[in-house]
Amino acid sequence: MRCTGICRGQGVAYLAVEFEMHDRASEVRFFSHSEEGVELPIEAYHVETDEQDICRYVAVVPLLDTKRVSVEMRQYDEHGSELRHARKMYSRFAIKWASRFNYKFSYDRAMAMRDIDRSTYSKQIHITPQVFVEALAKQQYIVKGYACLPAGDYAMFRLLDGMGRAVETFDLSLGKVEESNVLGMPRREVSFTLRIPADGSTYCLLAESDQGNKAGFLCLDAAARGGYAASCSPLMYRCAGLNEYRGRVLARKKLLTCIDADAYADCSGPRFSIIVPLFRTPLHFLRDMVGSVQGQLYRNWELLLLNASPEDKELAAALDALDDDRIKVIELADNAGIAANTNVGIEQASGDYVVFFDHDDTLDPFALLKYAQHIGQDPTLDALYCDEDFLNEEGQYVAPHFKSDFNLDLLRCHNYITHLLAVRATYAKDLMLRSEFDGAQDYDFLLRLVERTTNIAHVPDVLYHWRISDTSTAKSAGNKGYADEAGRKALQEHLDRCGLAATAEGTENACFYHVTYEVAGAPLVSILIPNKDSVKVLSRCIDSVEQKTTYRNFEIIVIENNSVQDETFEYYREVQERYDNVRVVTWDGPFNYSAINNFGAKHASGEYLLLLNNDIEVIEAGWMSAMLGLCQREDVGIVGAKLLFPDDTVQHAGVMMIKCGNVNDNAGPMHVFSHLDRDDPGYMRRAQLVQDLSIVTAACLMTKRSVFDALGGLNEDFVVAFNDVDYCLRVRETGKLVVFTPDALLYHYESFSRGSDTLDANVARFIREQGKMRSIWSRYYVQGDPYHGPASTAIYYSEMP
Repeated sequence: MRCTGICRGQGVAYLAVEFEMHDRASEVRFFSHSEEGVELPIEAYHVETDEQDICRYVAVVPLLDTKRVSVEMRQYDEHGSELRHARKMYSRFAIKWASRFNYKFSYDRAMAMRDIDRSTYSKQIHITPQVFVEALAKQQYIVKGYACLPAGDYAMFRLLDGMGRAVETFDLSLGKVEESNVLGMPRREVSFTLRIPADGSTYCLLAESDQGNKAGFLCLDAAARGGYAASCSPLMYRCAGLNEYRGRVLARKKLLTCIDADAYADCSGPRFSIIVPLFRTPLHFLRDMVGSVQGQLYRNWELLLLNASPEDKELAAALDALDDDRIKVIELADNAGIAANTNVGIEQASGDYVVFFDHDDTLDPFALLKYAQHIGQDPTLDALYCDEDFLNEEGQYVAPHFKSDFNLDLLRCHNYITHLLAVRATYAKDLMLRSEFDGAQDYDFLLRLVERTTNIAHVPDVLYHWRISDTSTAKSAGNKGYADEAGRKALQEHLDRCGLAATAEGTENACFYHVTYEVAGAPLVSILIPNKDSVKVLSRCIDSVEQKTTYRNFEIIVIENNSVQDETFEYYREVQERYDNVRVVTWDGPFNYSAINNFGAKHASGEYLLLLNNDIEVIEAGWMSAMLGLCQREDVGIVGAKLLFPDDTVQHAGVMMIKCGNVNDNAGPMHVFSHLDRDDPGYMRRAQLVQDLSIVTAACLMTKRSVFDALGGLNEDFVVAFNDVDYCLRVRETGKLVVFTPDALLYHYESFSRGSDTLDANVARFIREQGKMRSIWSRYYVQGDPYHGPASTAIYYSEMP
């Protein structure tokens, strides 16, 4: 047996072998073993047998952690007796370098071998990954995908470790089985979720046939994991990753080297008073900070440096040496604390806007120019803030924070605004900072500011660099533990001033808070559940609501539509006898999700409506109280829940509108944080925080009855898709908030699948409804989502100045 070619791809080695076939009627089988004799998976694909009886195969083996792997060919006669065998040993090192050589010098040959297992459909099982994400807290990788099998076949799954040994206990969840058709052949697809340890080892998922078809395997070595993380990651903020963000930083640096600052000399607009308290500031921090202000392309500013450490002779000398009429050094008698020190600067500020700036941080040269441009477009703006990143001790810009537009409920969880805050001077001089909140004085200031005005602009660009130092809260909020409690007190006072019956609580994450809103009285909540047959699904939903929900004043209205099974109507009779707050009403018409819910609402008596899919199951007892406490607020119109797939990954943590990069882009609404582990905080912890959003799913949506009626309910032009998107956006148009709360946690038994809306039967309907969305809500397709900016999509890079 001779090896005639080698290549690798996605955790697999493809080995071209040939040998003489003396008896064409014989059967050829392939085997593989490690150097320790452990049998390894292998599949072989016949390429040809030529006139000289030279038989050619491509053997496919997973790239495990073994040092060597053997490929053994055996021939058997028609009676099963072995005629001959041949064996060849390959080292992993040789496979790697031979593959690189062949890709470079025999590319066409290598590509002809590669993926032969995936392009073969007859008598073949395929495993296709679609989602790959790391659950950091659990030290796991989560892989989702589907196994595609010949019709009538069933797969037996095994997990192998890096040495090829079977892992006796492993975490594999199988979803529903769906029939499909590929290349004219009937196939069967089984979705799966696999969790493997993120321990640096290689693992291989093996799907073996019970009918003699070729097995499929998914090998997750380091290279394959990296490839799947890049191509199958559900993360919405990939550009926040170290490698991705490095590209953004380099592009920005290149841009700035080409800027002619004098071209901006005539830019006019408001005057910015930049306030910087100094206390024992290291000289190199001072030079960087002042230099970043002097390097601003926009020139109408003043810099007020408040020196609270006059005994520091070196610092005093460095301040004396500053030669710029726009810089004012104010010597303080002693250090009265950051709030009191800053207030001196606010009092002496002469600008239109006061800008808060820390002594060890730096600004992007475009910072003030972009602020001035925003104010020029809207002179009524009372405050502005921007995106930021961290400046580490090696001088690298890392960990960018791409922020939401003004988001009141997110602000009540933590100070996501932070830097670079510019406030209209009249507000700054009126509010000032309060010394009793030192450590969280900026948070207290913001909370008091938003009680006066919410005319606050977010400039979606990284214009502020927050230095990471040993004492900085940028490095660890735990460095200033007192700030955590000061922030909680500031938040509680804010809630009290707003007249909200709510309690601010600390969390295990410093300077992140949780607000519990009390339910006022006991208003009736009407739960609307459309249903067609599906007794098992519906009964699970109703029983979980009835048996697990602590809030008791609710009614359940099941909206029967077009059921045909006798057991369904028997269940309706039985469930109404068992629960006196359950009613069944009948919709007599074709399926229209919007019309069905509108019909159900007419039979509802509640002050609040809760739209609920029949495939929902309650997890935590306080879910309805959490939603109702928020929905009772005067400024809230809709509250959405956090929904999980049955495999304990996120199905819904809000919906965002993806901006069109051009007129040909699909864009539109999509779920954020989907497929993350249920405990994964997501980007900037946003999968675990109460926040305002543009859209939440109607699979579990609470709304005020008054708002629902005023808007005429759901838009019945949206028969299946986008009705919840349209309703949420219409509610936002009224000035009411759409709030997402992770405190309402439920299972949504919507199986992970390839997406039913791509099936031929639904394409025309889907496109029609998408067209209506584009027509009605074109602003979101053009401007994007205010709560998830351009950094959440690839558009970010094309928009970067």
